[in-house]
Amino acid sequence: MLFLIVITLLIIFNLYFIFNLYLIDDKCSLKLSKNMNELKLYLHQSNPSLISLPKNIDIEIFNNLEPCYKNIELFNNLNLKSKINFNETLLNSNILCNFKHSLSYFDNKQILNFKECKNNHHIISCISGDEFYIYLLHPKYKNLNKEDKLKNSEKVLIKPYDILIIPFGWNYLQEINNKTINYHIDVDNYFTFIHNTILNKI
Repeated sequence: MLFLIVITLLIIFNLYFIFNLYLIDDKCSLKLSKNMNELKLYLHQSNPSLISLPKNIDIEIFNNLEPCYKNIELFNNLNLKSKINFNETLLNSNILCNFKHSLSYFDNKQILNFKECKNNHHIISCISGDEFYIYLLHPKYKNLNKEDKLKNSEKVLIKPYDILIIPFGWNYLQEINNKTINYHIDVDNYFTFIHNTILNKI
């Protein structure tokens, strides 16, 4: 009997958190956070949020980098987790899991295609190099063609130490203009992990 109760509760919690992933108000938009309290409120409302958290890092560890995009092995080899300006407490949740850290290095100007966040959050921050742009597209516009997506996107300037947190369902495009190093973090929670894993494999 206890086993059935536990299974039933797990199913209910899974459905609840998965359902909430898709509850995105049409008025959601980028929010600039001045402090942790504002950030937590904006994230709770499924708004993309930007916060600046300065933290010095020895850029010499990035010597001889080859261009790459979301390279997990490189991030781990450079032991960057303790060096970056991100802390899990920023997301204000005790049920988060499956943190996937990765590193990108761009050595010339380029525009990446739109990508959809299929995790609870996708986090991007500029570690070193020049500022770059991210175009954020609300999920209600995701079926448009690329030109119309750009017209309906919010253009966000990302400077060193800025952390952009993108919620589930939002599309984002990176516009790189100069040499830039940034890190990414994909995050799920215990109740959306299976759902998000399946989505990312489709």
